[in-house]
Amino acid sequence: MKPFTWLAPDTTAGAVAMLREYAPDARAIAGGQSLLLALKDRSARPTHLVSLSGIDELAGLRTADDGSLVVGAATTYAMLARASLPGWHGVLAEVAGDLADRPVRNRGTIGGALCTADPRYDMPAFAIGVGARLQVRGASGDRVVAAEGFAADAGVTTLGPDEILTAVVLPPLGTWDAVAFEKFRHRVFDAAIVSVTCALRGGRDGTAAEARLTVGGATPVPVTVAGAAALLAGGASAAEVGTRAADEVLPGGTAGGEAVRYRHELIRSLVRRAVDRALSDVRTV
Repeated sequence: MKPFTWLAPDTTAGAVAMLREYAPDARAIAGGQSLLLALKDRSARPTHLVSLSGIDELAGLRTADDGSLVVGAATTYAMLARASLPGWHGVLAEVAGDLADRPVRNRGTIGGALCTADPRYDMPAFAIGVGARLQVRGASGDRVVAAEGFAADAGVTTLGPDEILTAVVLPPLGTWDAVAFEKFRHRVFDAAIVSVTCALRGGRDGTAAEARLTVGGATPVPVTVAGAAALLAGGASAAEVGTRAADEVLPGGTAGGEAVRYRHELIRSLVRRAVDRALSDVRTV
């Protein structure tokens, strides 16, 4: 591990100023679950680490005036898992409580997962799947971006060198009637081989009037499959939607190599499962 200088600001403005001062060789660190591994194998070599863990304004949950759920970027998975959240917002707590192990949940943060931009991680796929927005603060001011598009590629985000992700904003409860998250994980490394988020607004007779389907793990960034979602909103069966989603994410997957065929089948199966769960929840609303 290359030596570095540790900086511990107590405000977001102070952290931004430090990142700007020492750019491009400074990195922000919250839980450090991914960055510390990169430091150890020297794939990351910052001269300065700017700790976000002591900035109170970056942690915690609150409900905005419009009903959106605002989650501080430095909120740990453990804090999320313990949160009592109404309606489909509660799926966030379920996802947080089911990932990795207790030491990782105690240190890892929702913002860290999004900024790491690993397509196998649960939080980016979930945030994109429900249409979350991200609040960003930098030396040039504040901006809000969609979770979809925040990751430009695997391991790469649109954050500038002096910008910090400050919060993840989930849309109001009325946006969706049901949200289901499914994943098939690696045996040793808990991250997903494939994950699926299905968000629905119910129509008549327990059908889907509007649907959003997102698949993570199989591509460099999570993919929102519009064609499969349109089929679902049009009344297609969960099996038909699963097949369409697999073909959208991995075109020609059934004719690819073993690994591609395996992921293609996982997408088909997990989408079907997520759709069935979400529709079931819609019918009980």
